[in-house]
Amino acid sequence: MKNIGKLGIGPMSKEVVEAAFCYSQEQNEPLMLIATKNQVDYDGGYVNNWTTKAYMDYVKQLKQKYPKAKISVCRDHLGPGFKNDDLSDVYKTIDADIEYGFDLIHVDYCHYKGSRQQLLEESKKAIEYILKKRPEMLLEVGTDENTGAFLEDVSRIGEDMEFFSKIAPLQFFVVQTGTIVKEVNQAGSFNQKFIEKIKPLADKYNVGIKEHNCDYIEAQNLKERKSLVAAVNVAPQFGVVQTALTLQKAFTYGIDPAEFLKAAYQSGKWQKWLHKSNEHNKFLCSLIAGHYVFAGGAYKKLYEKINRHENFRETVIAEVMKNFDIYIKNL
Repeated sequence: MKNIGKLGIGPMSKEVVEAAFCYSQEQNEPLMLIATKNQVDYDGGYVNNWTTKAYMDYVKQLKQKYPKAKISVCRDHLGPGFKNDDLSDVYKTIDADIEYGFDLIHVDYCHYKGSRQQLLEESKKAIEYILKKRPEMLLEVGTDENTGAFLEDVSRIGEDMEFFSKIAPLQFFVVQTGTIVKEVNQAGSFNQKFIEKIKPLADKYNVGIKEHNCDYIEAQNLKERKSLVAAVNVAPQFGVVQTALTLQKAFTYGIDPAEFLKAAYQSGKWQKWLHKSNEHNKFLCSLIAGHYVFAGGAYKKLYEKINRHENFRETVIAEVMKNFDIYIKNL
C-alpha cells in the first residue's frame, strides 16, 4: 500500500480544499481529497459548480502555491445510484477522472440493481476499464451500503477481498464499522471487536481498512481505531464548520444571514440527514444544508459582506485546519 494519508477530506468548498493543501504543507502530512459525483463531476457538481476539469484546474493552482503539500485527489463512491442509475454515466466520470489526473477511484456498486454476483462482476468490469486506461490508478472498493449497522459475516468480507485482490492490488477496502452521520452528530458507534476480526484479512490481502462517515467523532473515540483502520473519510462536518463560522461572523458584524438561511432550507438537502429533529427546526436544517448552496448568490453576498471586516477566507481555512488536527493527532 502507498502512504497517501489517513484522512480523506470532502472538498466542501474552495476554502476547505485550500485548507487541505495548507495543512499538508505545514504539517508534512499526506491527505486525501474525496469528491463524490454530486460534489464534482464531468458535467458539474454542487461544490463551486465545479466540473472535473475546473476542480483540477484549481487543484493545480494550489499545487503551485503549496509545492510541498502531499495531496491525493480521489473519487469517492463511484457507482450507479450515487447520482443516477445510469452505468454509462459512471464511465463518463471515470474517463474525466483519468483525463484530468485523479490519483484514486473508489469503485462502489453497493446500489447496483442486481444480484450480489452481478454487483461483483460489474465492479470488476469498472476496475479493469480503469486500469486499462491508467494502470497506476490507486483503487478503493466498497461493496456494502453504509447504514450505521455492520456486517457480522466476516467470511463474506474475506471472500470479497480475495475476489478483488485477484483483479488488482487495492489501496483500501471499505468496511462498515457502525458509524453514521445524522444532523450535526455522529449517531453511530465504532464496533471495535468486529474490526479486530477483519484486520487479519486486510493484512492477508495487503489492503487498508477504510472507514466512511467519520464526521463528529471525539478524540478519545478516534484513538480506538489506531492500528486497525488505515484511513477515515470526513465530509459534511467541514461544510457545517464553514456554515457555522459564517453565521457566527454575520451575527458578530450585525449582518443579516436570512437570505442564505432561506436558500439553504429551500434546497431540501437537509432531509436525508434528519434524525431526531424535523423540518420545523429550520435553523438546524439550514445549518445542515448550508454547504450545498455555497455556490449560490445568497452565500456569496454574505461572504462578501463579512470579508469587508476581515479576511474571511483565511479565517475559514484556519478553523477547518483545527478540525483536521483532531483527526490526524488521534488516528
